[in-house]
Amino acid sequence: MLLIGIKNFGTQTVLADGVVNIGSTYRKFCKRNRCGVPTFSATANGITLNTEGIYHITATFVGSGSAAGDVTVQLALNGVLVDGAVSTQTITTADTEIRTWVIDYYAKVDTDCVLGVTSTDAQNVSFVNTSDAIDATFTSVVVNIDKVV
Repeated sequence: MLLIGIKNFGTQTVLADGVVNIGSTYRKFCKRNRCGVPTFSATANGITLNTEGIYHITATFVGSGSAAGDVTVQLALNGVLVDGAVSTQTITTADTEIRTWVIDYYAKVDTDCVLGVTSTDAQNVSFVNTSDAIDATFTSVVVNIDKVV
């Protein structure tokens, strides 16, 4: 099994419609394909799934909201929000009420053949605070992705 684990235990405030800083790699077992492309590549704002297959994404966020109301975190693939890959917590007391958001999703990376040349449609995984007007403060972000097929 190929996998990557990313974590960020630094406190961060993510504005409404802002991208969550997922941090840096803490675990990685990755192989390169026949063209030398690694399975995963990571930045602070996302992980790119570079090779064809199905990937299991599990993300856990711990934090609070800047105001009372619903705080929502949603998975985005290539910048497009994914329906169903969302977690919402209701905050009743701003800044002091700690909540946990969990997103569990399977993503598929395809290959195309254009004019006899095979290419992979890589997927960039990121997470967005899609709350209407509530900023979120996260104290722990852990994202684990494993390639299952």
